[in-house]
Amino acid sequence: MNKKMREIMAQIQAKTAEAKKYQSGDGVEKDLEKAGQLMDEVDALHKEYDLEKRIYEAEKDQGMGEADPHSGSGEGEEKKFTGEEIIAKEVKAIMKPAKYANDKALNETTDEDGGYTVPEDIQTQVNHWPEIVYSFLDDISVEPVSTNKGSRTYQKKGDAEAFVDLDENGAITNEITAPKFERVSYAIQDRAGFMPVSNDLTADSDANISAIVTEWLARANIATANAKILAIIKAKSQQELDGIDGIKKVVNVTLGQAYKGTAKIITNDDGLNYLDTLADANGRPLLNPDPTNAANLQLRCGTVVVPIKVVPNKAFPSTGTKIPFVIGDLKAGIRKYDRQSMSLKASDVATIGDFNAFAKNMTLIRAILRDDYKELDKDAYVYACIDTAAGE
Repeated sequence: MNKKMREIMAQIQAKTAEAKKYQSGDGVEKDLEKAGQLMDEVDALHKEYDLEKRIYEAEKDQGMGEADPHSGSGEGEEKKFTGEEIIAKEVKAIMKPAKYANDKALNETTDEDGGYTVPEDIQTQVNHWPEIVYSFLDDISVEPVSTNKGSRTYQKKGDAEAFVDLDENGAITNEITAPKFERVSYAIQDRAGFMPVSNDLTADSDANISAIVTEWLARANIATANAKILAIIKAKSQQELDGIDGIKKVVNVTLGQAYKGTAKIITNDDGLNYLDTLADANGRPLLNPDPTNAANLQLRCGTVVVPIKVVPNKAFPSTGTKIPFVIGDLKAGIRKYDRQSMSLKASDVATIGDFNAFAKNMTLIRAILRDDYKELDKDAYVYACIDTAAGE
């Protein structure tokens, strides 16, 4: 190493130390931008050092270079590296490790070469992706019952006849038709499922497995209710509406005064997007936020303002270009007779079919529902759709 190389190496060491201070804020104000600039200068000095070294080696081979008091002078004598040269090599290895890499070096990329020693950032806490779990149970009426079967008596709809005029001392000859009655019967149905859980998993996991399973079974309860309620809704003949005017006609005429005061418009994400793009002749949106809760939207239909309820597409899907709508009062239209809310029971010795929990060292978690779903008032709601391709 000649004099110039030692000067360059000294600059590298000084700038590297200064950059480290700015990077850590040790004794100076922390300044990452300044630290980066200094390391860029260090990279440039390394290039200058390498170039000077090439010239020095070439001149030495030709006998032209200046004598280096720090190197061996005897012919064939093994060269002894100075402390500065050793430091220089270490600095370069840190700054440019790939230049000194070889197949025999330790690294974290290959497990057997050191990767096994590097801890992985694995969290056992269970995270959840954003999703919406919608329950139609909030929209219908639920009646707890205490027997497996039963019925409810309702007076049939009908118009009462008007009295006729009667002359003084005249005979009463007009017979008023008596009201008619009908019954809605229910029969409780058992619905059940089970989930096996490893006892080792429960013992070794630091996640609350039982809570996770319970929450998942609760979602199965919602999925069951949604399927039963939608089956009743879709059993009705679906009306195709003429856009927003068709919705208003259902509220004002089809439902009329009997139901319009408690009516809701239930649709999916596609339906919300469709309604949200509509505007009046002055360019004002037809949907308006609820004054009491700006997150909720409503639509004026004649003398009433009808709230909009949005169900995720996944729970209430569109069919091609046809967007589904349920308009009316589902609480009057559909009822769940609940004999027993979802009950859970766990056993590590139970057998279900060929599945033996004791033999497999597992716990079976069983969920049972007992209920029935019935349509009450078929006139209380309308199942409809709007075909967005109809106006194209």
